[in-house]
Amino acid sequence: MHLVFNNVLFIGPENDFGGMGAVLDIYKKNIQPFHFIATYPSNNKTSKSIFFIKSIFKISRFLFQNQHIKIIHLHAASRGSFYRKSIVCLLGKFFGKRIVFHMHGGSFDQFYWQSGILKYYIHAILKSSDSIICLSVEWVDFYCKKLRLKNVLVLGNPIQSFSCDIVKSNSDYLQLLFLGNICDDKGIFDLIAFLKDNIYFQENKIKLTIAGIGEVERLKKIVENPELKNKIDFLGWVQNEAKQTTICACDIYILPSYFEGLPVSILEAMAMGKPIIATNVGGIPSIVQNGYNGWLFTAGKFNELNAIFNQIFSDKKILQRYGVNSLRASQKFAPEVVFEKLNNLYTALIDN
Repeated sequence: MHLVFNNVLFIGPENDFGGMGAVLDIYKKNIQPFHFIATYPSNNKTSKSIFFIKSIFKISRFLFQNQHIKIIHLHAASRGSFYRKSIVCLLGKFFGKRIVFHMHGGSFDQFYWQSGILKYYIHAILKSSDSIICLSVEWVDFYCKKLRLKNVLVLGNPIQSFSCDIVKSNSDYLQLLFLGNICDDKGIFDLIAFLKDNIYFQENKIKLTIAGIGEVERLKKIVENPELKNKIDFLGWVQNEAKQTTICACDIYILPSYFEGLPVSILEAMAMGKPIIATNVGGIPSIVQNGYNGWLFTAGKFNELNAIFNQIFSDKKILQRYGVNSLRASQKFAPEVVFEKLNNLYTALIDN
């Protein structure tokens, strides 16, 4: 790994179960030494305010004791996540450090427009940063054209590649997989409501596996319905080898979100050679292409899935073609590719 990474302090959540946590986990595995201080606790029993105040003291002490740190790389989303990182940004500026603001929030544009007078503070923080990292070209329009920021860089999320069969063989049904936060914003409850009335699902030609955390009790009550028995399987939270096994066992990865940045779950499924069905929100259109490695549909318009399922059942070989294309498209998100771009960014910031 490039020596310049020793000059960087990373800031983010202690243990995030979403995409940001997955990204930081790959950073940790590939960057040595990995200087990291958490500003948000993983334990819900821990006071968030006290944890953050302690983090500020840790960061201050670390920067004072480690003069070789030149850059603070902030991983942020919306609302509280942004405001916490904004304080760290101001602290970093006080210590004379370069600031990289890495924006992961899939609904950050809505957060910004709905922030009232605080919009001016948010904009000032972003403008004062030395570099803004957004996850896809779709987000460039917001940060560059809407907010008129000039310090914006597009950098995709890194993903580890894993070997598995491109697609299951001799399957009597189509196995869909949803992996992520179980909530309304991800569209999972609306997907279940749609599937209940879908003829393929009713005839056991489609089954759905759900893995994740969030509104688990609400989900369990729904899937316990007799008409959904043996058609929907809830696994809970899966990670590491269990996650790989789960993705490899599916035919198609589906993500019906209403808001997204650049979903790590889609990238992980692509890296395992899986075709994708997803909504055309956030950065998803930059990684899922209709007619190449999957299908896009309009967020909330689940009836559009009918045509997609009809196409699949009329030509199941399309899954293998799209799976191969997913695997090919995922290669530009390999850690070595992403970290080379990061190295170039860090070097330029330090040199300037």
